[in-house]
Amino acid sequence: MHKLPKLLNYLIRFAQCNEVPGKYRFYEATKHKFNRSLITYNIKGSEFSIPWDQWCFWKNYGPENYYLEEILPFTQTLNDQLDSFDFIDLGADVGVVSALVNKYCIALNNIIALEPNPTVFNVLKQNLLNISTRHLAFKSAVSNFDGYGQFSFQSEQGSDHEGHLVNNSTGKTEVTTLDSLIDKHGIVLAKNLAIKIDVEGQEKAMFSGAKNTIKKADKVIVLLELHPEVLTRDKQTAEDLFREAEKIRSFKWLVPIQDNKPVIRRLNFYDQFPVQQYDIIGIAD
Repeated sequence: MHKLPKLLNYLIRFAQCNEVPGKYRFYEATKHKFNRSLITYNIKGSEFSIPWDQWCFWKNYGPENYYLEEILPFTQTLNDQLDSFDFIDLGADVGVVSALVNKYCIALNNIIALEPNPTVFNVLKQNLLNISTRHLAFKSAVSNFDGYGQFSFQSEQGSDHEGHLVNNSTGKTEVTTLDSLIDKHGIVLAKNLAIKIDVEGQEKAMFSGAKNTIKKADKVIVLLELHPEVLTRDKQTAEDLFREAEKIRSFKWLVPIQDNKPVIRRLNFYDQFPVQQYDIIGIAD
């Protein structure tokens, strides 16, 4: 992965951040040729790089505008409810959500980021070095076991947001539970935790492997991705994920894209909301 020359970076950044004619056609025509190129921005005064070939950054007008309809309610919730907290970024990719939490949250203490994709991990490490002196980064998938598994992803892409773990002990990707990661590395966590969970099918397993971490915290606020196609692929439901979290402690669930409308737990989630992908806020006092 390499950064673009300064002038080209300026032009591509302008194209990403504006509604220019033919934007999507240009992206489609260039994404394969420039899949190993990094477009560089500044977030809160720090350099931050993203892969050329991820449409989500073009669609959202650059990383600083990344799904703000869901990120801003999340960061506002963290500001309103946590006086000091550590942010655990599971499925961190290049660290965009970590960068936005760092930008918008006044009480962020430390960032702990996990990303199993070897193509993008070095980009994540450099981005974290730029945005925060207090961080830890691990090239690992998170699940309910410790060992190794097969990580299925498109290695030719700068960043494959659909990469997912296949629980196969013959794989080469390190897999950990959150509890054992904390114990193994002697990480002393803040009393409050914020956890972003974007682990492409390992959400239920992640909660199962994070019982001690979630129990010990004074307060936990999670941002949990619900992806209907992933749920269907893995024969799970939104309720399965909610119930796994609620085995540990009581959660109140809110839908930020619906003005933080509460989830009614006695009803199926997708009977209450249109079938689409969501990031759900979960608050455990």
